[in-house]
Amino acid sequence: MVKLIFMLKRKAGITPQAFRDHYESSHVKLAQKYIGHLLERYVRNYPVQAVLNPSNQAKATAPVPFTSEYDVITEMYLKDSLAVEEMSRIFNDPDINPILVEDELKFLDRASTLMLVCDQVDTGTV
Repeated sequence: MVKLIFMLKRKAGITPQAFRDHYESSHVKLAQKYIGHLLERYVRNYPVQAVLNPSNQAKATAPVPFTSEYDVITEMYLKDSLAVEEMSRIFNDPDINPILVEDELKFLDRASTLMLVCDQVDTGTV
């Protein structure tokens, strides 16, 4: 399994709630339409609070509202590298790409998007 993590930032002038509303009601639907058949899981994480140094109780900070450059951390799980290649092909298809870009321009700071390709290790429950 291949895990892709996308770090996404809202474009200037968009509130966090407007960003989330658009992402969930529009962009997620486009992803499901065009690459849903390739996804094993599709998870969106909207951070709400942060604790610095949580494993050291003596030095851990109290939870504080989360501030970050990124508004959502998206996880896409694909079966294998062939599925990742197919996803890339679909994203770059000359008929599909303009649709995705048009939607992204409505809510994303596209230049700040970061994609991580991860080799995930899952040991189950601890």
